[in-house]
Amino acid sequence: MRVFCSAVSLFLAAVSSVTTCGWALSTREPSSKLVGRREMLSRSALVAGGLLSSSVVVASQSAPAAASDAPPSAGAFFSYKVLPDASANLSPTLDPIMPTDLNNALALVGADSKGGALWLGEHHSSAVDHKLQAEFVRNIHDVRMNVFGQNAPPMAIGLEQVQKQFQPALDAYVSGRISADEMKRQVDWEKRWSWSFEGYLPIFETARKLRIPLIALNVDSEDLGLVEAGGFPNLPRDRMKKYITDPSGFAEFARKRSYKTYVDYVVSPSYDMHKNLGILRTTITGQRLEEDMPFTRFFSGRILWDEGMASAAHTWTEANPGGLLIGLVGADHVKFEDGITGRYGRMAKGEKANISVIINPSLIDTRPSGSVSMAANDSSGADQITLQLRYLKEGVDPDSPEVRLPESTGGVLALADYIVMSSTQAVATSS
Repeated sequence: MRVFCSAVSLFLAAVSSVTTCGWALSTREPSSKLVGRREMLSRSALVAGGLLSSSVVVASQSAPAAASDAPPSAGAFFSYKVLPDASANLSPTLDPIMPTDLNNALALVGADSKGGALWLGEHHSSAVDHKLQAEFVRNIHDVRMNVFGQNAPPMAIGLEQVQKQFQPALDAYVSGRISADEMKRQVDWEKRWSWSFEGYLPIFETARKLRIPLIALNVDSEDLGLVEAGGFPNLPRDRMKKYITDPSGFAEFARKRSYKTYVDYVVSPSYDMHKNLGILRTTITGQRLEEDMPFTRFFSGRILWDEGMASAAHTWTEANPGGLLIGLVGADHVKFEDGITGRYGRMAKGEKANISVIINPSLIDTRPSGSVSMAANDSSGADQITLQLRYLKEGVDPDSPEVRLPESTGGVLALADYIVMSSTQAVATSS
């Protein structure tokens, strides 16, 4: 108990020490009220060219747009491996990979594989994304069955869309005891998620047909709401332990230099946008606040969210040796490493695979919130997406001239391990 409390206190101290760097929380997701937030954000997106913190240098891969240069595909999508570059050139590239080869890589069927997690970053409103996710599940299942046969280690599908308290409903659906409509009702879908249930049906039906367990990953709204309303001290310790199983690692994660860059680029602009739009007066549960939600509470809510999902995935992979959990979560939780993927990697300690894929990334996905308008996003080519973020070495002042020196580079955060794009959005790459 003492260790847990000390670690959380350490985390809160770390948060307080960096508020001047613009740390904050990214866009909220579940509940019907929060869909309204997203719609407002989309309508109000502004172009603010060059919106970068002083500690971030963006390196993105530009490529010829000729369709004839695109790699071969197997079906409706193209796939690429992201090759980050932390050298003085800071020139990341995309390496085309055949979808069949990608499926083999994602299936974790190597002789030395110890299982792990595969994260498929989605756009919640995109039926195209969800169909591709279902296709990946089927293909990966087939690869594992072909290699391992009936002795194949287990597979599972982790769902951001469903909160942990509703796991029994998922179990009942996969086993055939209840219908999809009944599962929708029991998980309180319309209130707690609200994006189209029908869009996710291909995934659910595939899981049921193949008897692949569905695992609830998300934090219960009641608990997240307590944190947003009163910070971590407002959440009883026994409930916090459901989501934070590695308190010391949880606290130290926030102290990394790369994480500060991640928050500056991914999180802080989103918080500023929410504040400018005047929509920080409501918690995830709809509780009205007398004033804008302060940074520390908003940020703490996001951290609980990412940590809780990573923890649920890690718990399953630890309990199922050699098993593969395919996590279906928002691309915002996957991109640039230090969201859910970095947290799972910290817990796995390099002993399990931890692979990230972003489906149909667009310009707006890879730039700071509010820096790209919807019109610019729609008219841009996928070759303009940002592939990595540069972060500085410890001790380098982000306001000093040294920031541009190659020797000041501490490393880079890759957008993902792979990106997958529908044929109409494919990136053309040069040889």
